[in-house]
Amino acid sequence: MQDAIRVVFTGGTIGSRKSGKVIDVDGATAFDLLGRYRGLERARDIAFDTAQPYQALSENLNPAHWTALIACLLEPTPEQYRGVIVTHGSDTLPFTAAALSYAFAHAGVPIVLVAGDYPLDDGRSNGLRNFAAAVDFILDAALPGVYVTWANDPGDCAVYLGTRLTEALPFTDRFDGPYGTPLGYVREGRFESAPHEVNPKLSELRAERLPVVPPEQVRFSTRILFIRPYPGLDYGLYRFSAVEGEEEDGGDCRKPAAVLHGLYHSATANVQAADGFRSSFEDFAAYCAARGIDVYVAPVKAADADQYRSAAGFLGQGLVVGLPKISVEAALVKLMLAYGTFDSTMERDRFLGGSVFFEHHESEG
Repeated sequence: MQDAIRVVFTGGTIGSRKSGKVIDVDGATAFDLLGRYRGLERARDIAFDTAQPYQALSENLNPAHWTALIACLLEPTPEQYRGVIVTHGSDTLPFTAAALSYAFAHAGVPIVLVAGDYPLDDGRSNGLRNFAAAVDFILDAALPGVYVTWANDPGDCAVYLGTRLTEALPFTDRFDGPYGTPLGYVREGRFESAPHEVNPKLSELRAERLPVVPPEQVRFSTRILFIRPYPGLDYGLYRFSAVEGEEEDGGDCRKPAAVLHGLYHSATANVQAADGFRSSFEDFAAYCAARGIDVYVAPVKAADADQYRSAAGFLGQGLVVGLPKISVEAALVKLMLAYGTFDSTMERDRFLGGSVFFEHHESEG
């Protein structure tokens, strides 16, 4: 192992400059981050090895970028360093964090994703703080696996599991976890865990994990349709052919391999028919089943928890599969990997039913 941290630059706001009113990636800015870090009073005496597989604003990412990033992280392997830092954009940070978590759950060193809310030359930016916290976390905690550091407030910098980060709020740029708590915080250069029933113990994080899928074999399907519920959702807008390649009603015939349907916070969705449009999720699930399209719902509560009638109905009919105690971001990426990597239903079900890197919390309720 080298006494160094590998830094992989991929773009995002933390690697951008502002020109007039336009923010865009800038290759030189990425490496400027290291110079800014060296200028900090509390900078650690550690060497950095760098790589730059691509430069992009994260809203423009697709699964091909994930596979390119995975390939970059494999050569050389993370274990040749004290840890790895991946700079990234904040828009799609939870999705890439989940993708890397599934690919590198078995990593023997920390892999930490960092981003920024403003470009580094903007005094409001938290990018340098997030990077410094990642360095401190790697050297102090040395917890293997995939994590994200993000400073929502001045001072403390939160540390999240890579599978437990939800999208940032649009007006405050604040991130959170699905259970309202991070794994811990970096304070004064030291990692402090945040005790909570849903957080894994540090001993569990340090335990050796075998790869569920060899990372070089990981692929992500783009044929997963994600639907969020809302009052007035018309399932009639989604028309799929019963046979791949055939058109239905003259419309676009491309059929998804699977649908991930989000639920309201009570794990519910509309199951009542309405006049004038197709409003029933149960009817939509039956429509998909008739066309060989798998339907999943998330987040689902524990199997022994009380359920509203609507949820008991669509879960009890066997037309949908519930993904329990998982954020929709982590669930979506998990489905993309399952359908992109595994050919058999048995392999997909086994992967989706297990927990790769603590994406399903194990507390009661």
